[in-house]
Amino acid sequence: MNKEKKIESLGYLLEAASKIFGEKKLLEMLVAEGAPEDKNIKEISNDDRLRFLHLTMALKNSDIFLEHLRTRLKEMSEISKILDVGNHKVIEKWLSDECKPCLIEHVVEGYDEIYSILTELDDRLLWHGWPLIGRLHDPIK
Repeated sequence: MNKEKKIESLGYLLEAASKIFGEKKLLEMLVAEGAPEDKNIKEISNDDRLRFLHLTMALKNSDIFLEHLRTRLKEMSEISKILDVGNHKVIEKWLSDECKPCLIEHVVEGYDEIYSILTELDDRLLWHGWPLIGRLHDPIK
């Protein structure tokens, strides 16, 4: 995974976890797993020393985070299946794994699958002509 994609992925996961636990608690959890100290969430997501392993270890035992992640993945899989976008079977396989903490590892390792589904959904649902339609309704803008 290239550096830009790593930062983007970590930033997304850190933001979601921060909403669940609060920034202070999340930082404590990360530091307990060996992440760099004395930073806020924005700074730590750009720190080269931060690894997915730190976040995975900090969150993999959190039932709250895992349930949120499971719900989002299930929804993504269902939409993907209905619209025949991406490979929903990969996500279904992750969700069928009995190892709850492994779900985070599946997402981190298989982020390309998620990204592929999201970009396909974006291309299909958020048609590039929408800004033009908006201008037709309100040509001043």
